[in-house]
Amino acid sequence: MLWNSYWKTARNWVPRTSSGRQSTRAVSDSISIAPETSMSRIPHLAPSTSRVLSALARWAVAAACLSGSVLCPKSRIPTFTDYRVDTYEGAVKQPDFGRLEQYSGIDLRCFGGDPAAYSALRVNFAGHFVLAACSCGSGCHYLFLWDAESGKVYRDFPFGSINVWPYGSAARLAQAEYAGEQYQADSNLLVLDGCFEGTCDCAKRYYVWNEMRFRPIFRQQDRLPPGCKR
Repeated sequence: MLWNSYWKTARNWVPRTSSGRQSTRAVSDSISIAPETSMSRIPHLAPSTSRVLSALARWAVAAACLSGSVLCPKSRIPTFTDYRVDTYEGAVKQPDFGRLEQYSGIDLRCFGGDPAAYSALRVNFAGHFVLAACSCGSGCHYLFLWDAESGKVYRDFPFGSINVWPYGSAARLAQAEYAGEQYQADSNLLVLDGCFEGTCDCAKRYYVWNEMRFRPIFRQQDRLPPGCKR
């Protein structure tokens, strides 16, 4: 009992200076410090939720950069080696274009022939796909592709028809020509240099094929054809 009484008195005792005022140091020393919170008690997001949120954030930034709504720092230009894939070496299955009744005009001319004729082509894009083009007029074409292993056809891509050349009258010297598309059999990357059909939206665009659709990843402003202004 004597020890408990002494301890309570010592714990509550505050030293004073020679003038009778409480010691500032003593007051600060008497403040209790809360114990550190264990990191294990802090709630964390589940790994899957964290990955989803991170991916959504990256997509939002990429979309803003591509749309031009924000000024983004220049990134390294994508290369084919950045998106390497293994290449299918087997026989190419003919494309399944479906019923011919669904096609007309340019589409019928492109897809109305004998599908077996396409079997002679070789895989030229994204490991096991064959990429080809249909002409929609002078200097205009659109792309389609099919899976060499299944024959499934993919078309109606977000970039639509592309104008590559010539722009302007033949009598004019200031014509603009574009490289069109570039791709490789062992890469998922597609480089598209040209203008969206009937517009002044001209650029070199980089897309990655994800087995179902093209995803834009990079854009370089290109020269404009005659009559277009920045």
